[in-house]
Amino acid sequence: MKTIESDSVGVDAERIAIPAQKVSLTRVTMLGLSGQQLGPSAAIAAGSIPLYAGYGSWLAMVLALLAALCMTAAVNVFARKYVVTGSLLSYVGIALGRLPQRVVAASYLVGFLVVCAALSACFVTFSSSLLHTLGVEFALAGWFQAVTAVVISLLAGILTWRGLDASISVTAWLSFLPVPLLALVTIVAAMNTGVDLNAQLTLDGVSLTSLAEGTIVALAYFVGCDALAALAAETDAPKKNVPLLLRNVLLITGLSFIAILILSAPLMAEHLTALANGESPTQILAAAAGLEYLQMPIDFLLGAATFASLVAFMNYGSRVFATAAVDRFIPQVFSRIHPKFGSPTGSTVLMGVAAAFIPVALQVLTETPPLQSTAYLSTLYSLFWIAPYVLLGLGAIKEIIRDSRMEPVKITVISIGVFVFVALLVYTFVADPGGVFGALPYVMVGLTVAAFITFSVVDMLNKNYRYVADE
Repeated sequence: MKTIESDSVGVDAERIAIPAQKVSLTRVTMLGLSGQQLGPSAAIAAGSIPLYAGYGSWLAMVLALLAALCMTAAVNVFARKYVVTGSLLSYVGIALGRLPQRVVAASYLVGFLVVCAALSACFVTFSSSLLHTLGVEFALAGWFQAVTAVVISLLAGILTWRGLDASISVTAWLSFLPVPLLALVTIVAAMNTGVDLNAQLTLDGVSLTSLAEGTIVALAYFVGCDALAALAAETDAPKKNVPLLLRNVLLITGLSFIAILILSAPLMAEHLTALANGESPTQILAAAAGLEYLQMPIDFLLGAATFASLVAFMNYGSRVFATAAVDRFIPQVFSRIHPKFGSPTGSTVLMGVAAAFIPVALQVLTETPPLQSTAYLSTLYSLFWIAPYVLLGLGAIKEIIRDSRMEPVKITVISIGVFVFVALLVYTFVADPGGVFGALPYVMVGLTVAAFITFSVVDMLNKNYRYVADE
C-alpha cells in the first residue's frame, strides 16, 4: 500500500492508498443500496410523491429514474476508461480542466457534508419519536436530540474508519431489515383498499404541471448514487464493475419505488390532507392493512436503515474528500489513509463532525427540530448535485468527441440528462415557495460561491508555493 501525490487531474486511484484486499461487486452493491436508503426512501416516496403527482406518481418516478440513468451514461463514459476515487470531481477534472473541477469541488464537497447532516437529523427524528412512544418523556427534548445526533455520528464515523468490510457487514443487515415488513403492510393495504390501475394508467386528474413537480421531487431519490464510483479502486475489475454497480443500484431502487407507488398511490390519494399535515405514510399503510401493531417496529427498523445510509455516504464522501485533498483543494490532512483499514481518516472525522454539528446548530441557534431540519437539509443537498451533474454531462460529451467516436445515441441520452437538471435548477428559482424552502436555492449558491472562492485562494497559494520551491 502506498500513497502517491500528484497535481494532475488524471487517473487518481494511484494517488491515494488502495487496500490490497478488494471488495466484491455484490458487497459494494449492498453498500450502494444502503446509501440510497432503499427502505426509508420507499416509505417516504409512498407519501411524498402522491402529494404532487396523484395518480401519476408511478410515471413521475419512471421519468426521474430515466433522467438518473441518463446521467449514469455520462459517468460510464469515464468509468470505462479511468479508475478514480474522486467520482465526479475526478471525471470533470479529466475532461474540462482545473477551473470546472473547482466548481464541482465547491458544490460536491459541501453537498456531502449536508447529506450526512440530513441523515443524522433523519435518524434523530425516528429515534426520538420511537422513544417518546415507549414512554421516554425527555426523548423530544432538545438536549437529548442533540446528544443523539452526536452519538450516532460518532458511531457512523467509527464504522467508516474501520473500512469498507466493517461498514458493509453492518449496513447490509440494517438496510434491508425494514423491507419485508414495509412490503407486507403495503401489499395487504393494497389488497384491502384496491389498486385502481385504470385511474393510474389514464393519469386521472393529473396535469402536466403536477407531473413535472412530482418528477422533480422524485429526482431527489436518485441524487448521489453516482458517488458509488468513488469506491471504484476498491473493487475487482473497476472499469467493468462501476457501470454495473450504478445500473444495478438505480434499477433496484427505482423499480422498488415504482412498485410501492403503484400499490399505495390510490390509498394515499384518499389521505392527502393527512399527509400534508405530517401523518406518516407507514402509519396510513399499517392502518389500512389492519396491522397497526407493526407501525412501531417498522419505524424502528427505518431508523436503523437511515443509520446504515449515513455510514454508506460517509464511505463515499470520505474518499471524495481524500481526492480533493490530494488535488490540493483542501488541506493535506484529509488525504491521510489508515494503514490497516484503508479508510480516509481525516476525511471521515470531518464528515462525522458535520453530521453531528449541523443538526445541533440548527436546533440550538434557530430552534429548528430534527423533522424540519431533515426536510430543509434533504432539499438543500439535492441542489448541490445539479452543477456537478451538468458539468459531468458536458465533460462526457467532450470526452466522446475527443475520442473521435460517433455515438449520437449516447450523446443524445446524456444531453437529455443535462437538460433535465438545468430545468430543475431553473424551476427551483422560478417556483419560489417562500419561507425557508424558497431561500434554499440561494443558500446553495451562496455556500458554493464561498467554497469556490476559498478553493481558488488555496489553489493560488499552492501554485505560488510550488513556483517558489522550483526557484
